[in-house]
Amino acid sequence: MKKFTAILLAVLLISSLAACGNSKKTALVISGTETDSEIFTYYLDKVMGRPIEYDLPENPKKAELKEAAIVQCKKYLAANTSFRDMGLSLTSSEKVEIAQTVNDYWVRFENHYNSIGVSKQTLTKILTAKAYEEAVFAAKYDKGTANAKEEAVLQNYFYDNYISFRNVCAYFTSADGSTPLTQLEKNKLVESINLLAENAGTDIEKFGEAAQAAGYSLSDSVLLKKGAEGYPVGFFEKVAAQKDGTVQVITYDECIFIVWKENLREKGESVYANYRSVCISDLYADKAEAETDEYISSFTVEEKSIIDRIIKKFY
Repeated sequence: MKKFTAILLAVLLISSLAACGNSKKTALVISGTETDSEIFTYYLDKVMGRPIEYDLPENPKKAELKEAAIVQCKKYLAANTSFRDMGLSLTSSEKVEIAQTVNDYWVRFENHYNSIGVSKQTLTKILTAKAYEEAVFAAKYDKGTANAKEEAVLQNYFYDNYISFRNVCAYFTSADGSTPLTQLEKNKLVESINLLAENAGTDIEKFGEAAQAAGYSLSDSVLLKKGAEGYPVGFFEKVAAQKDGTVQVITYDECIFIVWKENLREKGESVYANYRSVCISDLYADKAEAETDEYISSFTVEEKSIIDRIIKKFY
């Protein structure tokens, strides 16, 4: 009897462990491939958190949220499938970076992930798929620096869409920014800025010293991308048209700039090299997204009943 009881307990224990190991239920079957509930839950959470980023209205309906999450699950499958079919692999450093990122996320958001039912293992799968997607993109669109024609396209894009400069900026308000300057005070400030610009010379270090003596500070070198926020409308275009190595005064309603235009090409290839992957993304991201959308459009989707329970839980 004791022997039978021991065997029974062992069987029950094994069954219990097996049940724990299979706790992730299938939420979707996409073109024959099962997608578990945690993957769907992760993407549903992302879509609900920032619906506008997924081309949804600010207050989307349940059906819209579900469909957007399913699309993300399709893209997850597409990344894994394309990565495998193209025979790609991640480097050791890329794998280490994924592990570190997962750990960082888990330290900050463990309670949230636990509350929605997403495990650390699933988070690792998600970030790995993201790395797969990036590897596929690079394999398709990064032709390597040895491809002279493609490299010229990238470099021209970089130098056409980035500017490098240092500047002095003064605002037409009091020191604490609370009170607008009187017209007399504003005129004196403009006169001071123009005089400083006229005497800028060709030595940037001496110009910085002169600016400091006049009560202003010269910024560090700024690399600004066309369309980036942080500067007034039209600022990029005005500086882009400016001759390298010259000084220009640019006035706006709220402030006035002295801009010292730098020669971006003379700053060295390392600057371009640091932004090369960004240029590739800028040039080909839309094309890659369109290709992915076309690819996943042929995917068939079978929804399991657990999806409705997950959505109900979220609401």
